[in-house]
Amino acid sequence: MLLSLLGLSLAGVPGPALHVGDSALLFSLQAINEDAALHAVARTNVSLADFTGVMPGFPAKAVVVHFLHKAGGETQLAALARLDKKYNAKGVRTIAILAGPGDIAAVSDWVETQHLDFPVLRDAHGIVVSRYGVRQFPTTFVVDAEGDVAAIGVAKAELETSLDQVLQGFFSR
Repeated sequence: MLLSLLGLSLAGVPGPALHVGDSALLFSLQAINEDAALHAVARTNVSLADFTGVMPGFPAKAVVVHFLHKAGGETQLAALARLDKKYNAKGVRTIAILAGPGDIAAVSDWVETQHLDFPVLRDAHGIVVSRYGVRQFPTTFVVDAEGDVAAIGVAKAELETSLDQVLQGFFSR
């Protein structure tokens, strides 16, 4: 379970609105890196439903939904990029959601310099952040193929190592 593997440090911080086993809340947001979105879902608006549930095609084995702020985000996105390269061929999809207001041109330039293969979505008004109950950044949700929350965590330790352990669990079942 991601909660224990990521070493949660949430003293005094309200937890997310979702819990392991809940149905993940659907969302649809505009991608900042449109090329990655077009490659992933053939449009620039990306939805969680593109990868989960009973939609036509093949649902992902798991979807990593990572909420972040720009501050410190480069390190997190680099870790997610390495994990995406390792697990994408195995059916794991990655979505990063950049929360908060900001100059879209500066944010877009920053994301584009990362050359990411997975969509980075913009939640400028914090609607998805609020619906998911994210109170601390970064926060990561892992959603299974059926659209249920399989793991939730706030990385206290190394994000890449912690998520790698959780994702390996999808292949040892």
